[in-house]
Amino acid sequence: MEMALVTGVSKGLGFEVSKALAEQGKEVIGLSRSINEQVRNLIAKSDGRFSHECIDLSHVEEIEPFIKKICRQIAARKPQKVYVVNNASTVEPIERVGFLDNSAIQRAVHLNLLAPMLINNTLLNELKNEAIEVVIVNVTSGAAERPIHGWSVYGATKAAVNMHTKVAGLEQEQTEASHKMIAFSPGIMDTDMQGRIRDSEKEAFTDIDQFKRFKTSGALRNPVEVAHALVHLILDEQLVNGTVYYVDELI
Repeated sequence: MEMALVTGVSKGLGFEVSKALAEQGKEVIGLSRSINEQVRNLIAKSDGRFSHECIDLSHVEEIEPFIKKICRQIAARKPQKVYVVNNASTVEPIERVGFLDNSAIQRAVHLNLLAPMLINNTLLNELKNEAIEVVIVNVTSGAAERPIHGWSVYGATKAAVNMHTKVAGLEQEQTEASHKMIAFSPGIMDTDMQGRIRDSEKEAFTDIDQFKRFKTSGALRNPVEVAHALVHLILDEQLVNGTVYYVDELI
């Protein structure tokens, strides 16, 4: 038996990854700030393979006790493998340095960077004495590797996620552990995040016209397609620790 823990499951990529993993017979625990009708329907149709827990991961002080509780649930089930998909993140605030709201910076750093780091650290520590292989996927972005006007916060957090992944992957290899940690860059998808990007102010985000063209030209991938690519990668391929995988190389 295998399990999965997925964050940001109320919509977009997180929901589709959860659904695909449940369809593959994994017992999925989904995390998000709130539950909606889409998630309720998944719970009802999953034949017990999908459950949901509410947590706001930007409240980083809640993460350690919460993940410890989840780890106790996982250990009690004694799966051979656990997949962890750190998907929850925010592209906001979109604004120039000097015009940003400091509280919005803090929330984004907490959600995009501190949350996955705390989840990964707590989970690997809590399960270290269990005979469970852990496969961790940190969802990243192309913004981690190139500067985009108005995205200093998002780009910086995703760049840090990439380095966290590479270092943790190196550590796992040097200890000859069976665990894997990789990053996954999903490209541009037709999600609510893209809608928020297109609603930005021109002064805050000078590339807005290009992102509007992504929508009108049909360049945005369906998150179902991207989710299936990710699930195929982690279930069927030989993963290399610390690697950043790009959806364009998988589809």
